[in-house]
Amino acid sequence: SRAMRVHRARYIRWMRNWSRRYNAWFRRSTRTYRARLAAARRRHAAARRNLKQIYGVRMMRQWRAHRVGGLVKVVRQYMRSLRGLRIRQARALRSMAWRYVKSRRHYRAVQLRRRSAHIRWYRRRMAQLKRLRRRRWIRRRRLRRGGLRVLKRRMTRLRRNRYLGTVRPSKNYQVSFNIKPFGTRYNWHNVLHFTTGGNYGRYGWRIPAVWFFSRSTRLHIRSSRRGNHDDGCDPRRSICRGTGLLPRHRTTKVTIRVAYGRMDVFFNRRLVCRNRNYRFPTVPRKRVKVYVADPWHHPAPAHVGQVVYRPLRRVVRRIRRGAKLMVRRTKPLRRNKYVGAVRAAKSYKVSFNIKPWGTGHGWRNVLHFTTGRNRSRLPGVWFFSRTSRLHIRAGRRGSWNDGCDPRKHLPRHRTTKVTIRVAYGRMDVFYNRRLVCRSRNYRHPTVPKKRVKVYVSDPWYPRASARVGQVVYRPLGRVVRRIR
Repeated sequence: SRAMRVHRARYIRWMRNWSRRYNAWFRRSTRTYRARLAAARRRHAAARRNLKQIYGVRMMRQWRAHRVGGLVKVVRQYMRSLRGLRIRQARALRSMAWRYVKSRRHYRAVQLRRRSAHIRWYRRRMAQLKRLRRRRWIRRRRLRRGGLRVLKRRMTRLRRNRYLGTVRPSKNYQVSFNIKPFGTRYNWHNVLHFTTGGNYGRYGWRIPAVWFFSRSTRLHIRSSRRGNHDDGCDPRRSICRGTGLLPRHRTTKVTIRVAYGRMDVFFNRRLVCRNRNYRFPTVPRKRVKVYVADPWHHPAPAHVGQVVYRPLRRVVRRIRRGAKLMVRRTKPLRRNKYVGAVRAAKSYKVSFNIKPWGTGHGWRNVLHFTTGRNRSRLPGVWFFSRTSRLHIRAGRRGSWNDGCDPRKHLPRHRTTKVTIRVAYGRMDVFYNRRLVCRSRNYRHPTVPKKRVKVYVSDPWYPRASARVGQVVYRPLGRVVRRIR
């Protein structure tokens, strides 16, 4: 009937589930029993091995166990040297330890002989422990401090499609490795390759990658950046007579550092190549695979070891002495944002990075150095109405609103470095180190006695549609006038 079929199906399903659970429990219990048995055997073997090292095989075989009065004294004396062993090993050693035999004279001779042997063994053992501790300390150092990751330690011969692991990419990073070439080959031969998945043609597929030139030991180093997925640096100078070649059968430490807007390559801490186009290096969102060597090229004839990837979290630009950094990161402007105060100087320089994304009706403020009111401008920077052209004002004797207005408009969605310099009796304005405006009326600029407040942007005007960062005020001190 239908009820019997349903009951039978339920019974079969229950039996299957019960058998699966029983089999899983039996496997777990058997595995646990086997693991415990193997651990006990290992402990017993270690105890016997330690006993042989401490007391020697001959003493174990010659001296028999006798229950005499000096047994406790002998066992206590030699159990003091076993404090570092575990309790189970100590019990095993106690049951197997050599005993006091025959006479007091024999006991004293054995004691002297055993003491000298024990001292020699102790010295050898301490030397071994020192070496072992040193190796363990080297192995167990904090390799991940600050994101540091050691991918490959020992020097081994390069092999094609050898995958080491993954790393988290960083905008600023440093890759170092030791390399020992033993020959050359025809065509490109890969050393190591950091990639998100491919070989060539996309951003993130070489960050970085290193090859040997054809029939040479000269390195070919590539790392993608904004605008070029195959840019890099090929060393021409090196420790091998300035030819850029790595010496054969000798170990060289190669360091590739991408930071400060450039790529630097070092051979044994010596700078051999530099590329200044890495202001915006490629930073993929997913993890990066590491190959030594990659699956797309033949491996280079060399041994490689100590492959280390170190992300340089935050690169702080060096500010010259006397300069004051007001704003570091590039952020959208906000009205009435006070960032600090500076001491005014007769000759000074103000620089900042600006990236406009739009325009607005009326005057739009970018930044304002003031003593507390709108008419105090030391200097002040605005956008003209409905344009990205700058309006720069700085007070002087006879005019609080004099300045310089560059005719060139700032490009949208691109970063421009603007520098305003008041010195030598004039005001100079630079766009990316290029002079765009000059006013010769600043023989006597305004120098207030109190500190000057800095706003990015000020509370009296709407903010400009732009991002601003790296705002630096630098007093130029005493400026000597040039005599013609």
